[in-house]
Amino acid sequence: MKLSEEVFNRDHALFGVLPTGEKGVRFDASILEGVVKSLVKDKLSDENAGMSEMPTPDYKPCPIFVVTTSAAVAQGPPILFRSYNSEENDADNCPIWKAARATSAAPSFFDPMFIDVPAPGAWHVDGGLRYNNPSQLALEEARHIWPRVKRFTLVSVGSGRQSNVEFVKIKDVQPPKETSKSLMGRIMSKVPGSGVVAKIKNVPGGMKVKELANVWKACVEMSTSSEPTHQAMLKFAYSTDPQSRFPYYRFNVESGMDSIGLEEWKAIVRIGEVTRQYMREGVPKMERAKCVEGLTSPAPLECT
Repeated sequence: MKLSEEVFNRDHALFGVLPTGEKGVRFDASILEGVVKSLVKDKLSDENAGMSEMPTPDYKPCPIFVVTTSAAVAQGPPILFRSYNSEENDADNCPIWKAARATSAAPSFFDPMFIDVPAPGAWHVDGGLRYNNPSQLALEEARHIWPRVKRFTLVSVGSGRQSNVEFVKIKDVQPPKETSKSLMGRIMSKVPGSGVVAKIKNVPGGMKVKELANVWKACVEMSTSSEPTHQAMLKFAYSTDPQSRFPYYRFNVESGMDSIGLEEWKAIVRIGEVTRQYMREGVPKMERAKCVEGLTSPAPLECT
């Protein structure tokens, strides 16, 4: 919480409007960098310690990776910064604070982060844009680290279930009689390249502008949603092939968290309340007991 308070204490947005100019972001990334450097120095005595560095030769920490998205090729595969060697990848020499800064570079919140290794370097933004739920990536990485292990236990912890994503605000009424052009058709007719001469900047005020805003908002929410990955992991974990199944636990507060933003550090009491209530409920409580038992008394290791 101390970290959150320091980083998010000063919001540059005024009445929900981002500042203009070069610094069109809400928060000062240099404050985040300073806080992370201080934490790394406290733990490893060097604020520039790298992802691959160990304080002592016999120190064997848990393998860790963080995810970023290429700022220039956002549709490409995720970029992972690793603290470990595996069959396919070596540990990264990138300083820990730079990797932490890059994976936190949420657009509109912080500036993109430039990392110069490997040369010639690249710009990075938050990996949560497409990989907000890295469960599948974690499973793939585990298979690279321990290639002979047949079955892993996967524990996924969410930050609260997202509310329903709406492209348009659908009211509980009968469909309109007008059928010549759908609402989505009217929206897309204003998108450049759709074959319509009218440009997006010429859309008049009122409902049409709101419709476009809804589409934009829905696209952002879909790109950061954790639910599709969770559903995919459920299918893998409970595969029709018994040999492919593995223990999978997902803990994610069902309601009350979706309205709390990344920057709302003052909501700690509310976060605690809804989380505790969620963990008291039947299914999460039973899943927690099974998860604890599985982690503290694991089944015999299965190897190929």
